[in-house]
Amino acid sequence: MSLKDKEKWNAKYDSSICLAGREPSPWLVDHAHLLDGRGKALDIAMGEGRNTLFAASLGYDVWGVDISDVGVSRAESLARQNKLTIHTQIADLDHYKIDENTYDLILCFYFLDRRLFKGIQNGLKPGGTLVFETFTVDHLKYSSFKREWVLEKNELPESFPGLKILDYQEVDEPENETAYASLIARKEQYFMNEENDTK
Repeated sequence: MSLKDKEKWNAKYDSSICLAGREPSPWLVDHAHLLDGRGKALDIAMGEGRNTLFAASLGYDVWGVDISDVGVSRAESLARQNKLTIHTQIADLDHYKIDENTYDLILCFYFLDRRLFKGIQNGLKPGGTLVFETFTVDHLKYSSFKREWVLEKNELPESFPGLKILDYQEVDEPENETAYASLIARKEQYFMNEENDTK
């Protein structure tokens, strides 16, 4: 990302009431029963915070990261309106490092940077959950996106080999001119330490 990216997203957020709407992702809402609301969460490319706020409403201590100070400011305002506490950080995700073994929940919606995949997996604590959704190659039928901006078929579950897939879908909606993949997966818990393993 760059200053140009920041200006682009600031302009998009500034020119709309809420670019992606205020309601959280249906995929996230539909799988809330798999989230216990305990611990620390990270929302990558949070935008205006619709999913950040939902995670906070479940009880998570949520950190939202985005390059757009306009989007982050709007998320903070919505959090205050809804009497929710969130933590925010304005950051260039090209250079963002996810702390290892830190998060009980990581969210990533409609942002794709394959360089972050390893950091996402390592950033989850054992038992931590990843919820990820973004456009697939089928979306190219409806947009002028570059191919590297979208997922290939079945790429998403194959990108996180250390996680157990709890649910996955690939959707093509001609009526809405969109196509996307949605994943929820969990990092396995390891109860045995090295000493026990050697016995």
